[in-house]
Amino acid sequence: MLEDDAVFGSGRRVILSGARTAEREAEIDFFRRQHGHCVVKFQGIDGISEAEKYIGAEIRIPAGDLPEPEEGSYYTFDLKGCQVFAADGDYIGIVTDVLDSGGSRILKVDREKEETLIPFAESYLKSIDLDQRRIEVDLPEGLRDLNRRGDK
Repeated sequence: MLEDDAVFGSGRRVILSGARTAEREAEIDFFRRQHGHCVVKFQGIDGISEAEKYIGAEIRIPAGDLPEPEEGSYYTFDLKGCQVFAADGDYIGIVTDVLDSGGSRILKVDREKEETLIPFAESYLKSIDLDQRRIEVDLPEGLRDLNRRGDK
């Protein structure tokens, strides 16, 4: 996964979208990580009461404005919707989310009533073809059984 804070550099134009206020364009003044959280200052949002309106807001950058990821790196949004197959061709499901476990990322793959959680690790991921929206994995025996959440 791409982990580059440079995309939040000073002057970056973003879209703020939150439940407490209407969607709006904003420009980043500064960005930093602090105690496991992101701290962002936007131009024109100068007081605490104004900033509180954006607590929990989503910060979006148009995909066309993002730098190309390096070879072997991927944006989370690019992985969502990809079909996942086992090395033997068995269909596992579709990536519906990418979870941050505090260490490595985890692909949440759903198929009907089955959920499979797959660590985003080179040892499990054999190929990722974003053009074909296809991911091939080689999972250790029993991993899929650990994650089953069907009707019991």
